Amino acid sequence: MTGNGRKKPGAVALLAAIALVLAPAGNAAANHRNSRGREMSETRRLGDRRYVASATRGYIVGTQSGRFPAMGFHTRGEMGGIWSPPMKLLDGIWFGIDDEWIRPATRFTSGYGYSEMKLPSPRRGLDISRVDFLPDGERAALFGLTFTAPNKRQRFTLNVEAHSELMKAYPWGETDPSQLDYNLADEARVLENGRVLFRERGTPPVPNAESHDGWRALVGSNMRPIGARTGPGFRGPQDPPVICPASGPDAPPAPPRCDDTEYGRGAGGRLRYRVTIERGQSRTVWIGVAGSERGTPAAQG
Repeated sequence: MTGNGRKKPGAVALLAAIALVLAPAGNAAANHRNSRGREMSETRRLGDRRYVASATRGYIVGTQSGRFPAMGFHTRGEMGGIWSPPMKLLDGIWFGIDDEWIRPATRFTSGYGYSEMKLPSPRRGLDISRVDFLPDGERAALFGLTFTAPNKRQRFTLNVEAHSELMKAYPWGETDPSQLDYNLADEARVLENGRVLFRERGTPPVPNAESHDGWRALVGSNMRPIGARTGPGFRGPQDPPVICPASGPDAPPAPPRCDDTEYGRGAGGRLRYRVTIERGQSRTVWIGVAGSERGTPAAQG
C-alpha cells in the first residue's frame, strides 16, 4: 500500500499473474488455446519481477526477462532455477542464435498453466517467443521456442546452455550440517542420443550422511544436436558468473546481483541444433529438462 492507502500500481496484476501461473498444467497446446482472454501481460521491469511456472512434480523460478539469477533465502541464492522436489535440477537454461545470446524478454505473459515471453531476435526477419510449461505427473520441464520467418527463409544454429545444481531442498544454507558440507560436485557427460546428463554421487563428508548414486538431471530435445560439450561453465549470458558468499551472521553483504553462490557445485553443458524455417512458416523447438534420484533410466523416462 502507498501512504495514502491506495494500492501500488501493478500489485493486483502481479498477484493475479502469480495465481494464474501456479494453476495446474495439463496439455500445453490445449491450455494455450483455451486461456486466451485469461492471460495477463507485463512489459515493465521484467528483470526485477520473478515468475513461477509449476505443475504437480516440478517448478521453474526465474525472472520475467527469461534469466536465472541467484535468488532465495533458505540456501542463499540457490532457490531459483528448475526443481523437481525434493531435488533441484538446474541453476538455469539459456538460448542463443548463432554466436549471439537472445536478449532479455520484452513482454511476459502468464497463462493458464504456462508462461510465455516475447524475445528480441538477434536476426532481422526472425520472430521468437518462448513458452515455459510443466506437464502434470512428470518430473520434467519444457521450454518451447517458436521461430517465425514472415518474409524470407531462415537457417541458423540454436545454442542451448544449461548449468546443473543437483541439490536436495534440505539441509539449508545455515543448518548444521549445511549445504556447504552436504552438496557434492556434479559431473556432466554427453549421451549417445545427444543429450547432456548431469550426475551427483558420493557420500557427503558429514556424520551419518547417506551415500547416493542416483541423482540425475537430463537436458535434450527430440532433435539431434549437431554438437554437444560439457564443462565447468556454460551459463549463457551469465558467464562468467558473479559468485556470492554463503550466508551467515559473519558473511559479507552480497553484491546487487549474483549468478551463483559459494554453495554451488554444478556443471555445465552446451547443445547446438540446426534449425530451418521456411518463408511464412513457424516452427517450435522443444527443449526438455528431466530429473530423478533413481538413476539415468528414470530420468530418461
